Amino acid sequence: MMRRLFIAVDLSINVVERLVLFQDELRERLRSGYGDDLRVRWTHAENIHLTMKFLGDTSPELVSMLESTLQRLTEPLFPFEVECRGFGAFPEPARPRILWAGLDAKSAEVFGLLQQALERDLQELGVPADPREFLPHITLGRLKSRAAPNLAELQTPFESVSFGKSYIKDLVLYESHLRHDGPRYQVVSRFPLGTH
Repeated sequence: MMRRLFIAVDLSINVVERLVLFQDELRERLRSGYGDDLRVRWTHAENIHLTMKFLGDTSPELVSMLESTLQRLTEPLFPFEVECRGFGAFPEPARPRILWAGLDAKSAEVFGLLQQALERDLQELGVPADPREFLPHITLGRLKSRAAPNLAELQTPFESVSFGKSYIKDLVLYESHLRHDGPRYQVVSRFPLGTH
C-alpha cells in the first residue's frame, strides 16, 4: 500500500507558539477586513513545520532506501540555527492562495543548499527533482474562498517581523494521513544531523 510521505524540519516550540499567535492576529484582520465569507484552512499548531521535499505516494519498498539515503546525507552535517522572519502569500499577495511565514536570507540560503543535496541524493533513487524553485517557507493557512482578497497592504507591516530562532537538529520523514478535518502528520523516522 502506497504511503504519502514528505521530508521536513521541525521548528522550536517558541517559534511555533509565536506563529500560532500570528495566525490569530491574521484571522482577526482578515475577518474585520473581509468578513466571514473569506474561508481559510489554518495549519494546526502540531502540523507547523518546514517542508524540504514532498514525496507523495511512495511504495513501501522505497521507504527503507529513503531512510538509508537520509541517514547518509545527515551524518556529516551539523545542527544549525535559523530565524523565521517575514510574512507573504503564494503565488503573490494580490492573488493569495497560501499564507506563509518566511526565513531571513541567511537561513533561506542554508536551507537551499540542504535541499539541493537532498534532491541530488534522492534522484539517485529515481525520485524526480521538483521542477519549481525551492522557496523555504512555513505554511500558515490556505485560502479556500474563490474570491481572494489583495493582501499587499496586509503584508507590508509584517514583511520583516521576526518569529524567533529554531535550532535544527534533524531531518524528519513524515507520513501524511488525509482526513476530513485536515491532514494528520505522523513521524516515520528522524535523522539527527551530525551523528558521525
